[in-house]
Amino acid sequence: MKKLYYIVILLLFFGCTNENNDFYSHFIQEDSCELKYDILKDVSYHLYHYEADSILSFHKDHKLIAMDLKTGKVVFNLRLPEQKGFTYRDHLYHNQDSIFVCSIINDNMYILLMDQKGEVYNKWNLSSQAQIITDGYFFIDARYSHPMVLIKDKLYVLGSYHLKKGNPISQQVPIEIALDLQNGTVKQIGDIPIEYKKGEFFGNHQNEYSRIINEKSEMVFSFPSCHNLFVYDTNGFSLKTINCQSQYIERFEPINTDLSAIIDAYTYNAQYSDLVYDKYHKLYYRVVLHKLNKYDKNNNKNDFNKRNWSIIVLDEDFNITTELMMPIGQFWKRLFFTKQGLILKSIENNHANKFKIYKPCID
Repeated sequence: MKKLYYIVILLLFFGCTNENNDFYSHFIQEDSCELKYDILKDVSYHLYHYEADSILSFHKDHKLIAMDLKTGKVVFNLRLPEQKGFTYRDHLYHNQDSIFVCSIINDNMYILLMDQKGEVYNKWNLSSQAQIITDGYFFIDARYSHPMVLIKDKLYVLGSYHLKKGNPISQQVPIEIALDLQNGTVKQIGDIPIEYKKGEFFGNHQNEYSRIINEKSEMVFSFPSCHNLFVYDTNGFSLKTINCQSQYIERFEPINTDLSAIIDAYTYNAQYSDLVYDKYHKLYYRVVLHKLNKYDKNNNKNDFNKRNWSIIVLDEDFNITTELMMPIGQFWKRLFFTKQGLILKSIENNHANKFKIYKPCID
């Protein structure tokens, strides 16, 4: 074991000055791990919520479950209401006694604070204060958005939106909602980028935008078909716009109203995916999905799981340091960092909880 340790140290020491833009020139596999818990069976990896203090929470069989990864013990197990008119959207583990649940109840959007018994001891109606948006509508769905975030007494909810068919959008379409838990007021934050207001995109292709929050409590947003990153403070004030264009994306393909074209846009178009923050090294990683031809030279449909992808690496001041080609066949959604390094998993089996841990050695 000591010998392996010293080999890793030597590799880190001499492997960090490589100018290549290959992932393995800048990351070294340090370990591998597997989550061998029966309770995670049939839970799709991209639906995991990684909470603070080694807590993993997820939605399964109409329950919200949180487990401590250090011990493997379930620390929260809540059965959601099953009455007509209730629809689960997202959640945020609060502590062993409570959890925030975003839900639709009779067409209104609510934030519920619930205990393990399913009792609701606080409730906020977001719809009563939300702006009516005619050209696109804001919604929240755990399949698309990252978990909600609690900062002091405000709950920040990253949503998604669908764009309607028709003319360019002139009004504000918020990208985040801030709920003040003390007085119940709701503030809408931000606006979709101008690229989406030109009327070139339709449907739900653009709903999967990404947001991270750094130690300065800055919220940084990344959109699939926009080169820029947008930085806001927690009061909703715009701080800066950063150009973060990939060398592998020249232009974004417009998306028409045909359903098959929208599905193809998800699958084959060049676009940006998750934005990830490594707080241990103060680096940002923007995932880039490269354009993939629908058919190969033999007219066989290409496997989108084998598409090329890369990550743009930015320092804490949002300067681009490099763009790295990533290993094909690795899952590009829900990348996350621990103290040990970057966690990657194979895309071959979405339910197999086998991970590889890579230590970054970027100058």
